[in-house]
Amino acid sequence: MKVWGKFSEFIGGDIILNWNILTKCCLVLILGALNYLLWILWYLFVFNFPTLKYWMNVDLFSSHLIISIIIFFLYLCLAFISWKFKNNTWIKHYFPYICIFYFGSTLIYGGFNVGIISPATIGSYVSLISVGVVLFDRKIIYSTAVPVTIFMLSCIVLSSLERIPYAPLFSQELNSTILSENPFWVCSMLILSFPILIFSIVLFEILLTQWRNREAHIQTMSLLDPLTNIFNRRSLAQRLSTMQLEQTSYTLVLLDLDHFKMINDTYGHDVGDLVLTKVAKLLDLHLAEDDMAGRFGGEEFLLILQNKTEEHVIAIAEQCRKLIEREPILLDLHHKLHVTASFGVARSDINKSKELVLRQADQALYLAKHKGRNQVRYYTEMEHQEDVLPQ
Repeated sequence: MKVWGKFSEFIGGDIILNWNILTKCCLVLILGALNYLLWILWYLFVFNFPTLKYWMNVDLFSSHLIISIIIFFLYLCLAFISWKFKNNTWIKHYFPYICIFYFGSTLIYGGFNVGIISPATIGSYVSLISVGVVLFDRKIIYSTAVPVTIFMLSCIVLSSLERIPYAPLFSQELNSTILSENPFWVCSMLILSFPILIFSIVLFEILLTQWRNREAHIQTMSLLDPLTNIFNRRSLAQRLSTMQLEQTSYTLVLLDLDHFKMINDTYGHDVGDLVLTKVAKLLDLHLAEDDMAGRFGGEEFLLILQNKTEEHVIAIAEQCRKLIEREPILLDLHHKLHVTASFGVARSDINKSKELVLRQADQALYLAKHKGRNQVRYYTEMEHQEDVLPQ
């Protein structure tokens, strides 16, 4: 279960996307090395059975085996350099071009030897493009994709004109048959192309999942206040606009922390931030699921309460006021701070815009501060308090 949990965390996170570019190169080079190792093992296996060896070009056995082994060890050397010098600025800038070009050219070379339009070759080409553009900058991938594409097209034309041999690794007997009906060719293509496709699909799926999770995280973070981790002003405005369009009844509770500037001046901004974070948690924890709490700006918070009576809203505001008043802010083991807040409440109406409701809540808040702070005031009280309306 722990292993599966770690694997799920790896898939769902953004680990690969956050890797250093040379670490990504190291991953690609290791995958290339594993792919060539499988091709070498297939090659040696085929030549150990006379019935299978019949379908191979015996004259190329030694040279192709030596070249493949060299390519394999060069993969490992390049992977070592990518890992060893992953923090080197010069290598970080130029080495990815070398790695990706080597990866693309060696896969196409291997594919060319078994047929330029064979599944192995096409699979190599598709994996180079699809995975590459997700892992690396486009200019790195296209710097390899363009020459590789030109090489492939040239080989297709020249082999169709019989200027160069098609699938030189296979014997003339095999190339003269209908390839798709030859069991040896079909099995060979499965062995040679399957790992490329599996590596590409798995890696692409991991990258796509991590990319989507990152996008979702960014979207979520854009709606939250970075300090208090509750909704920000943008989120509050979006909710109010939606409710106005849907003609949903709501009540706004605007609250402002009393004497907050004095707290910052006396204890410092770090304590001020601690106070804001503590108050935000208290508000968020004591609202219903359909209601919304957010930081409106500075030391002001806004509560959006849906479909509630005046009495219910006043009770909620009073409860929040008492929680803030009673909950101590621990500064250290021996010191704690108590804060209070003033509340202004205003109710929506079909004839009121959201801006007007906000202004009325602000006027009610002004009344609460004018009357001595640490209290809840409703906008309807303003009918009898016009002398204290803010100008």
